[in-house]
Amino acid sequence: MTAGDSIDSDGSEHVEKQSSSEIQKRSFMDSIADIPANTRTAIISAWRGKQRGLAIFAGVFLASLVITTVLAYSSGLSQIFFQESLESEAIDAKVEQKAKPGSDSFVNDSVVLIEVCNELQAMKEISDCSLIMGRNAIRQNGFFGNIGFFAAGYLAMESVEGEAVGWENESFDFPEAASAGPSVYTKRMTRLLGPGAYDGELAERFESSMLYGDSWPTHQEAEEGRLVIVPASIANKVGATVGEKLSTLTFSYIIETAVEKSIEECEGGYVETTGVGVHHCRISVVVENLTIGGIYEDGEFANPTLGYNPIFFTWTILDNSTVTELIDMDHSFFGVAVDRSLLPTTSTSDAEDYLGILSQKVSANDADYSGGVTLFWFDLITGSITFLNIFLGLIQLFDYILMIPIILLSIAVLVYGMVLSLEQRRREISIHRTIGGSAQSMQKMVLREVLVMSFIAWFAGYLLALATVPIVLDAVGFMQFRSGDFEVNVNLGFGSIFFTAISTIGLAWLFGRSRTKDFLAMEIDEGVRKTTAASKSKTWLHILLFVLGIIALIESILEDTSGAEDMFDNFFIDGLFGLFGPFFLWIGGALLLAKIATHGPRMFAALFGWSPLLKDIRRGLRSTGSSESIGRLAVIMLLTLSIVTLAAVQGATGTLVDKRTADAQTGSSLSIEFTEAMNFSEVETIIYQAMADEGMDYDKYSIGMTSISTTIVIPDGESSTINVWVLMEGQEEVLLWTAQALPGEDLQLVYDGYQNGGYTAGQSVAFNLQLPGTSGGRASDTDFQPLDTSENVVKTIFEGTLYDVSFGDTTSEGDNGTGGEDNGSSGSENGGLGLQELMIAQENYPFGDDLSGRDLSGADLSGLNFSFANLTNTNFDGANLAGTNFFGALFFNTSLMNANLSGANLVESIMLQDLGGPINLLQGTNLDNTNMTSMFGFVNLSLSSQTNATCPSGISYNGTPCQASLNPTPALLLALSSGGEGESGFTISETITSVELDYMGQHEWVPGLDSSSAENAIVIGESSYRILQNMSADEDIIAPQWFVKVSDKDGNNLADSDADSLKNLRIRLESASGVSEASDLTSSRESVERNGGLIFGTPGLLSLQFVVAAVAAVASAFVFLSLVLTQRKKELAILQAIGASPNQVMRLVLFEILSIVVTSMLLGLILGAGIAQSFNGFFSIFGFIFQIFGGSSTVIERELVWPFVDLLLVSLSVLFAVIVALVATTLSALRSDLASVLKGE
Repeated sequence: MTAGDSIDSDGSEHVEKQSSSEIQKRSFMDSIADIPANTRTAIISAWRGKQRGLAIFAGVFLASLVITTVLAYSSGLSQIFFQESLESEAIDAKVEQKAKPGSDSFVNDSVVLIEVCNELQAMKEISDCSLIMGRNAIRQNGFFGNIGFFAAGYLAMESVEGEAVGWENESFDFPEAASAGPSVYTKRMTRLLGPGAYDGELAERFESSMLYGDSWPTHQEAEEGRLVIVPASIANKVGATVGEKLSTLTFSYIIETAVEKSIEECEGGYVETTGVGVHHCRISVVVENLTIGGIYEDGEFANPTLGYNPIFFTWTILDNSTVTELIDMDHSFFGVAVDRSLLPTTSTSDAEDYLGILSQKVSANDADYSGGVTLFWFDLITGSITFLNIFLGLIQLFDYILMIPIILLSIAVLVYGMVLSLEQRRREISIHRTIGGSAQSMQKMVLREVLVMSFIAWFAGYLLALATVPIVLDAVGFMQFRSGDFEVNVNLGFGSIFFTAISTIGLAWLFGRSRTKDFLAMEIDEGVRKTTAASKSKTWLHILLFVLGIIALIESILEDTSGAEDMFDNFFIDGLFGLFGPFFLWIGGALLLAKIATHGPRMFAALFGWSPLLKDIRRGLRSTGSSESIGRLAVIMLLTLSIVTLAAVQGATGTLVDKRTADAQTGSSLSIEFTEAMNFSEVETIIYQAMADEGMDYDKYSIGMTSISTTIVIPDGESSTINVWVLMEGQEEVLLWTAQALPGEDLQLVYDGYQNGGYTAGQSVAFNLQLPGTSGGRASDTDFQPLDTSENVVKTIFEGTLYDVSFGDTTSEGDNGTGGEDNGSSGSENGGLGLQELMIAQENYPFGDDLSGRDLSGADLSGLNFSFANLTNTNFDGANLAGTNFFGALFFNTSLMNANLSGANLVESIMLQDLGGPINLLQGTNLDNTNMTSMFGFVNLSLSSQTNATCPSGISYNGTPCQASLNPTPALLLALSSGGEGESGFTISETITSVELDYMGQHEWVPGLDSSSAENAIVIGESSYRILQNMSADEDIIAPQWFVKVSDKDGNNLADSDADSLKNLRIRLESASGVSEASDLTSSRESVERNGGLIFGTPGLLSLQFVVAAVAAVASAFVFLSLVLTQRKKELAILQAIGASPNQVMRLVLFEILSIVVTSMLLGLILGAGIAQSFNGFFSIFGFIFQIFGGSSTVIERELVWPFVDLLLVSLSVLFAVIVALVATTLSALRSDLASVLKGE
C-alpha cells in the first residue's frame, strides 16, 4: 500500500464517519416524520393480533381507570366540600376600612360608607354589598398566628324582654361557639344589617334559611316594623314566635380591648374575658319596641370570622349618634357577596387564586372610593378553604390507603397482560433474527405496538374515570346512588395527568422493553421453543407473608368474638399487624393459594374421574399442574375475587353501620327535648297539634311515644352511686333497638326481663360490681341470662334515697341526685315546703359576698376568696374558678356547666339544684383536684370530671362519681336546725327504698342517649323504678325528653315511607311552645348515609372497588384465557393427531381450565372473607376516629355483613365468561388446519 493509498484510505474513512453522522442526524429527523406511519403500522399489527392487543389494552386500561379515579376523586371531593362551605355563610368577604379609628383617613359617616358599598357592588365580580355593624375590624388575613383575629370583638346579646316567658331566663351564653372554634365568643352575637342586605343577592341567601314559609323582609318592612330575625335555637329555647312583641332588646359593643393586660376600669359597663384571654370593656345599648319578623334555621358552625347564627335587625332603627359610635368603635364593615357564578369551583387552589386577584383589586392603594376610604379585604371563603384543606387531607390519606388493593390489582393485571402479549412475540422475534433482523429494529417494532396500545388504553381509562367520579361521589350506600345537591365538574391538573400517563404507559413501556431485551438475549433455538424455563419461585417468602397475615386474621377474630386481650402486649407491634396484616394475607395468600389452584385438575379428577364425562380423557389431563400462564391467571382470579369479597362485605357492613348510627342517635322517628318535664298526654297534644299545623291528617298515621327517665342508686354493700336509665313499658314499640345494643340474641326476652325485675349493666359498672363476664379490667361478651329459663341468675339489691326536708309540720320530699325530672318534688305542693322555701328560710346563714343572680359566665375568677358567698342563681358557665375558695358558699341553682373548678376549695359548701329542672347544672364541670369534704347538697356530680378530687365523704375519687353529703354543715346546722340561732325547725330525714334485680348481661347503648355514658349506667324497667320512687302504678311519670315513632297506615316508619313529611314535622315541632330541640330520623340518616361507617365517600370507593374488581375478573377470564388457549393450539392439534375426537378435546380443555378457575374462585372468595375480617379492625379504628370527628355520640361496632347475592352474581358472571372464552377459543383451534398448526405456521 502506497502513501497515497494510505491517504486515500484515511480520507475515505473520514468521509465514511462524516456520512454516518449525517445519516444518523437524518434518521432522527426522519423518525419524527415517520411517527404517523409507525403508529398506523403498530395499530394494524395489534389489530391483526387482536388477543395480544387486547391483553395490553386490558391491563393498561384498568390501571389508568383506577389511578385516575383515585386522583380525580380527590378533586371531586374537594369541589363538594368547597361548595358546601359556600352555603354555610351568606357573606363571602368582610371588607374593612384599612385606616384605624381616630386616624385622619378613617370615615364614620354612614352615608359615605353606603356610597362606598355601592361602588364595590358596581364591580362585575361582586353581586351585592351591605354596610353592617358587627365584629371589629381584623386588618390582617389568616387565622393561625393572627392576634388581630382573636382580639377583634363583636356585638353581643345581653337580654330581651318579651311576651315569651323564656326570655326572663335567657342569658345568651354561647358555650357551643367555644367548642366549635376559637374561643372568641362567650355570648350569642347580633348583627345589624344595612339596607343592602334586604334586597338583591344577600337577601336571597338569607331567605334560603328562613323557616315555616316566612320570607326575608324588605328594608322598608324591617325598618318600619322594627323587625328582628332570630335563629331557631333561640326561638325554640324561649318559646318565641313570629309576630311576638319585644319591649326591649339589649346588646353590647366594645369600647376597649386588652390582649396582654387586664382592663382596670370599665365605666358604665363590664369586662368580658374570652377563652383566649382577651379582655373587652362592654357598653350596653337598649333598643325598644321590636317585633320578631322571622325565624331562620341554624347553620353549621363553620367559618368563625363573623360568628355563628346571630340575631339580625337593621341599624337604621338606631339613632344617628349610636350608629356613629358603633362605627367609631370599629364595629362597621362591608358585607360583600361575590358573584359565585364567576368563582372557579373546579379546585380550591383556582378559587384562592381568583379571590387573591379580587382582593388586590379591591384593596389597591390607587383605588378611588368616596370620601378617600381605603379598604382591606378579609376573605371568608379563603379562610374556609384553609380549614377545608386540613380536613380533606385526612380524608384523602384514608382514601389512598383504602384504594391500595385495587391499585395493586390493576398493576398486577397490567403486568400479566404484558407478559401474555409479549410471550406471543418471543417466537416471532427469534424468527426475525434468523432472517437478518437487527435487535434494535426488533425492539422498536415491539415497543411501538406497546406504546400505541398503551396510549389508547390510558386515554380511554382516563375519560371513563372522569365520567365515573361524579357517580362515585353520589353513593349513599354500597351500590346505592342518589344525586347529590352539588354539581361536580371533575378535572385534573397537568401534573396529575402526567403522573397517570407515566405510571401506566411508562410502566408498560419499561416492562415491554425489559421483556424484549430478555427475548433478544435468548439463543435462537430457545426462542423458537414454545415454553421457557420459569425462574424459581420464592415460595418461602409467600409462606412467610401468608403466616403473618393469618396471625393478623386470628388477632382480628379474637377481638371481635371474645373481647379478650390482644395477642401482643406491645401496642406498636399490635398496630403494625393491624395495619399491614391484611395486605400480607392478601398478597401471600394469593401467591400461595394460586399454586394450589393450578393443581385443580388433579383434585377434581380424583373426585370426578369415575364419571362418564372424564373416563375417556382422564389420561390426557395434566398431572403436574398447569403452565406458567395458567398459574398467573389463577393469581389474578384470586386477587380479583378476594377484592370483590372484601369490597362487598365491607361496603354492606358500612351501609348497615350508617343506618344503625342514625337509629342510635335519634332513638326513634323523632326525638324531642322540652324546656320542662312533661307527661304523656301533654306530649301527645303537642305532637297532634304540630301534625295539624303541617296539614297532616293524623288519622292516617299511628303515633307511639316513650320517655327514658333517670335516677341514681347505690348497690347493697357499696358506697358509690350508679346512674340508672329507666325504660318504660312498651318502649320496644318506639325505640329503634339492634341486637348489638343488648345482650343475648332474642331482644324480646330482654324487653320482658326489664319489666320483670331484670337489669343490664354497662361495661364499667359490670366490672366494678364483679358481675359475670368481666375479667382483667375489661368486660367481655356476657352470656345472656333469660329470666324465665336460667336457674343461675345473679341477683343484686339496689337502694334509692328519698329525703324529707321539714320545717315544723311541713315537708318536701325528693330523690337525692336524680335530676328530678320525674317526680317534680322540689317545689311546694299541697302546703309542703320545697328547696325554694328552704332558701327563703336561710335568714340567719352567715353569708359573705352576695353574688346572687350575677352573670359571670366565662369570667376569670381564679384564686379569689368567695367563702360563705351567696351564689344563688349565679351563672358561672365556662368560668375559670381554678383554686378559688368557696368554703361554706351557697350554690343554689348555680350554673357551673363547663366551668373550671380544678383545685377549688368546696369544703362545707352547700350545693342545691332544683330537682324539677331538666338540666344538670354541673354538666362538663372540671372538679379535678377539688376538695369537697363535707359538702352538703342535693346534686348529681356524675357528669363532672373528678380526677384526684376529695369527695364529700372525705374519700379520694376512685373512678366512681362522688355523691353530695346529706349531713348538714356546721354553719347550716347553726342557722337552720331546731337548736340553732334561726329556730326555724329545719330537719332532714332519709327514706331508703330498695329493689332486688336480676342481672341479664351487659348493654352497649340505649337508642337516643349518649353512648359514652352507657358504660357507667344500669338499665332497669318501669316497674322497678316505681318501687324505688315509692310511686303508684297509676301515677304519671314526667320527663323532659320523649321519643316518638310515627308510622303510616301500613305500619312503616315514616322515615322509610315519607321522609320529607317527617322532616317537615320536626321543623314544625321546633317552633312549638315548650320545645327546646327536636331531631328526626330522616335528617340523621342523610347526615351519615355517604359515610359508609367511616367517612364521606367511602361507599362510593368500595362500590368502585367492587365493580372494577368484578370487571377485572371477567376481563381476565375472557381476554387472558383466550390468549392462553391460543398459545396451546399446537398441543390441541397433537391431541387430535393421535386420535382424540373434537368432543374429547373440548371436554378435556373445559375440565382442565374450569377446574383451575373454579378452584381459584372458591379460594379467592375464602381469601376475601379472611381479608374482610382482618381489615375489620383497620376499618373499626378509622371508623371510630371519623365517627368521633363527625360528632357521633354512638360508635357502632362493625359486625360483618355477608352479601351472598352480590358475590354469587359476580362468580356466575366470571364462570360464564370463562365458558364462553373456552368454547370460542377451543372451537377456533379445532377448526384450524392440523398440518399448519403442527408446523407452527
